[in-house]
Amino acid sequence: MTVNYKQSLRRRIGLSFLLFGALISLTISVGVYFAVEDIEVELVEESLQSELDFYLNHANKAPGYTEQISAKIVLYYVDDSQKEIVPETIRNLPLGHHDLEYEQYLYHILVATDKKNSATVYMVRDATSFEQREIALHTALIASVVAAILIALWLGSWLSGKVILPLSTLARQVAELKPGDHTPLQKTNQYADDEVGQLATTFDHYLDQLSQLIEREQAFTANASHELRTPLSVINSAAELLLDNPELPERTLRQIERIARAGNRMSQMIEVLLLLAREPNPNNGGSTQECFSLKEAALEVCDQHRFLTHGRALTLRCNIINDFETDAPRSVISIVLGNLVRNALTYTQAGEVVITIDNNIIEVKDSGTGISKAQLAQIFQRHYRGTESGGSGIGLAIVKRICERQQWQIDIESTVGVGTTVRLTLNSAL
Repeated sequence: MTVNYKQSLRRRIGLSFLLFGALISLTISVGVYFAVEDIEVELVEESLQSELDFYLNHANKAPGYTEQISAKIVLYYVDDSQKEIVPETIRNLPLGHHDLEYEQYLYHILVATDKKNSATVYMVRDATSFEQREIALHTALIASVVAAILIALWLGSWLSGKVILPLSTLARQVAELKPGDHTPLQKTNQYADDEVGQLATTFDHYLDQLSQLIEREQAFTANASHELRTPLSVINSAAELLLDNPELPERTLRQIERIARAGNRMSQMIEVLLLLAREPNPNNGGSTQECFSLKEAALEVCDQHRFLTHGRALTLRCNIINDFETDAPRSVISIVLGNLVRNALTYTQAGEVVITIDNNIIEVKDSGTGISKAQLAQIFQRHYRGTESGGSGIGLAIVKRICERQQWQIDIESTVGVGTTVRLTLNSAL
């Protein structure tokens, strides 16, 4: 029998205990059964042979008669010409011991020869009562096996519960832990100094290290956001002032526009990274963000990235079928849509890239080189880059994290040599 070890630990222990108990009881019962059968054969043969030897040594009778020598034993003493007096069912039995069932009765029969008188001896014992006791013994063995299995089942269930209780308690405590929780699992006298206690102590050490890591990450996030926002504000403000200066040459204005776009994108990225670094709060009663239309976001992303089409037979445009308002953070939409558009423009040398808005569905479609099935399986992995990409390989990984955080659905369809379509489905209800 094969044990399914994908079940719970308690069930596996109970089932193993049950199988062990059943195997032991069955082994003992089979051993007792064959021992009883062997003893029965030896006792019957020895008893009949002793009766026959005693009779032949003390009886001085001529062949040709039948005698009831005891309550259970009948003897036939005949020569070859007198076998008619022997019942037909045993008359032609060969020499030796035999078991014969006749009309619901069981007989043990010993056939032997008396060489002194050239006679044949048939000693017949009625073994019906003995057989009934043997059946009762077999029934008792079967009942004992069933009882042993039931006891093993109950005992295995009870013992497994006792054994698993500390581990179940530890698992429940670990499941209730929250990031940054400093509550120790190894409380005084709660766990014995055994494997479970050692596991709880190990968890405590791990929790301490995790808490320190979270504190360092939170401190770094806060410090980085504070230190980066100030210079970015200066850069963005300076870029805006320079763009308002009509005396600057056009080439210089284009460079300042690039600085302004990079500064705005950096500010959005910092905001998104801070959002991803914070632990989601499921008890949050709702978003406090101001609603805005996806059309506005799409047009803004188009304006910010249109410069990437310069010098190529490539068009970037928006297709607004049905506008949709969302209360998601605007910077989040901008980062996600910006990453998707930049990827589409990177892998499209000619043709067009189209942003389509249809209610809560945003679709970015290009006519580029396409993505193979092998690449599609890895495209959201961190630091994975396509052959034509010069980026760091974290853009789509951030997009995937944002979608998981916002509970959005993102799907990619692509055909090599034809193009790629990325479909983003936002939450339909505000």
